Amino acid sequence: MAPLPDLLSFIVDNRGKTVPTSDNGRKLIATNCVRNDTLYPVYEKVRYLSDETYKTWFRSHPIPGDILFVNKGTPGRVCMVPDPVDFCIAQDMIAFRTNKRMYNKFLFAVLRSPEIQMQIYNTNVGDVIPHFKKSFLDQLLIPEPDMETQKEIGDIYFSLSNKIELNNKINANLEAQAQAIFKSWFVDFEPFQDGEFVDSELGKIPKGWKIKPLTDIAQYLNGLAMQKYRPKEDEKGIPVLKIKELRQGKCDDSSELCSYNLKPEYIVNDGDVIFSWSGSLMVDIWCGGKCGLNQHLFKVTSNEYDKWFYYFWTKHHLEKFVAIAAGKATTMGHIKRNDMESALVLVPGKNIYDQLNSILNPMIDQIVKNKVQSRTLAAIRDTLLPKLMSGETEVPLAE
Repeated sequence: MAPLPDLLSFIVDNRGKTVPTSDNGRKLIATNCVRNDTLYPVYEKVRYLSDETYKTWFRSHPIPGDILFVNKGTPGRVCMVPDPVDFCIAQDMIAFRTNKRMYNKFLFAVLRSPEIQMQIYNTNVGDVIPHFKKSFLDQLLIPEPDMETQKEIGDIYFSLSNKIELNNKINANLEAQAQAIFKSWFVDFEPFQDGEFVDSELGKIPKGWKIKPLTDIAQYLNGLAMQKYRPKEDEKGIPVLKIKELRQGKCDDSSELCSYNLKPEYIVNDGDVIFSWSGSLMVDIWCGGKCGLNQHLFKVTSNEYDKWFYYFWTKHHLEKFVAIAAGKATTMGHIKRNDMESALVLVPGKNIYDQLNSILNPMIDQIVKNKVQSRTLAAIRDTLLPKLMSGETEVPLAE
């Protein structure tokens, strides 16, 4: 074991001041761009700075292979710096550059381990905004096996993380394509411009199409107050799916447990469409494993229509639902079932529906498959890491 600074050749530490930004230029990423569920930074709410600021404001910049470390706000979040580097870093984060004693991918794996993350959490200061001071780096003790072992463990961890990242990118692309196709057919009517249209309460629509309430194309089952369904003494139980779990796409050690002996309809499985109708309104295809459906969440199913159809129609009305919830004079905005009954959808004839079904069904199936595979890979990665580091499992066996 060695203090983290002993294993670094350089720390990129920019000024602790707000950098002047511009409308365009070089990307400037902030702490929100660094997450522990992605391999590289994500470009969310990116700002920009001029070339002049880039040259004069910063002491130094990250290079490929460095490790970004958030030290304020959400201390301990880390990600790798890609090649090429197309950004510079704002305040409240630093970048680690390893020396000859430490393999960067191994350090990346160790910094994401529960043990180090807990050390960081326990060392934070600040009641309102958590802060991990640079002086605390000496307190982070990093295992230091021989370089060959470091490379084997680091490469395994990185490879599994990279596959998860690739699945996420594929899914984002599939979702965007499917959403665009849905909009083209059901909102813009692009494939039917040469056909006959009729007037309706939704404006002009293709002749022969029907208008139905959202609640007519699917069943929206509200969850249970799961505190009434705790596991019995001899039960292991299953996680409770709440808004937190839906937002993060998985259950974790902090997730509450409920009895497995619920009515089958209140059990959520991989591939189920879940709609949060209270608080943070969102709709997603759940692939976080078997769990119990909590109140404030709808499990969306249909005996007549395919998943893509009610999933995208629910998403289509989500912005309106969010606006309705925001207008509620309560502490937690929500929508009512009559709001969903007032949300209208278009149902085409069977030939058109079947044609689109043949396109979108495989895309949704692939998204589910990729999500489940990523969850499995993450479980393997996170279970293997402590065993590999402790020597409990040999690296060749893990491969």
